[in-house]
Amino acid sequence: MMRPMMPVDDAAAVADDERMLQAFLAGRDVGCPQCGYNVRDLRGAICPECGERLALRLQLAEVRQAAMLTGLIGLSAGVGLSGLLLVYLCIEEYGNIGGVDRTFFYLTGGGLVVLGAMLYAWLRGWRWVRTRPAAVRWGLAAGCWAATLAYLGVFTYMSP
Repeated sequence: MMRPMMPVDDAAAVADDERMLQAFLAGRDVGCPQCGYNVRDLRGAICPECGERLALRLQLAEVRQAAMLTGLIGLSAGVGLSGLLLVYLCIEEYGNIGGVDRTFFYLTGGGLVVLGAMLYAWLRGWRWVRTRPAAVRWGLAAGCWAATLAYLGVFTYMSP
C-alpha cells in the first residue's frame, strides 16, 4: 500500500527530510549543485557557502533522451534549411519586387511553416513523447527526419 504524500509545509515531514539529507551526506563528499562547495557532514539543509536550500531527491539514473534529441535535430535541420533559403531569397530578390520567384518562395515558406509547426509540437509534447515506449519514441523521431527529408525531396524536385 502506498503511503499518501504529506503536505510540503508539514514541519515533521521537513524535519524528516532534513534528517535523511544529513544521513546521506554523513561521511560522503558531495558538491552543492549550485556552487560546488563540499557539503560533507552538513548539519541542516542549507549550503553554508551559497545559502541555497538543499533537498534529497529521487531521479532516474540515466535519462533516456536519445530519441527525443534525434527528432529535435531532424526537425531543426529542416526548419534551419527552409529559413536559410527564405533569407537567401529575400537577399537575392531585394529591390526586385515584381520578379520574386513564387515557386521558390512558396516551397521555402511552406517548409518553414510546416516544419516549424512540427518542431513546436515536438517541443510542446516532449514530456508526453518521453513517456511512450522506446519503439514509439524512435518511430516518432524517424518521422521527424522523414518530414525533413520529404521537404528536401519536394524542394529539390520542384525548385527551378
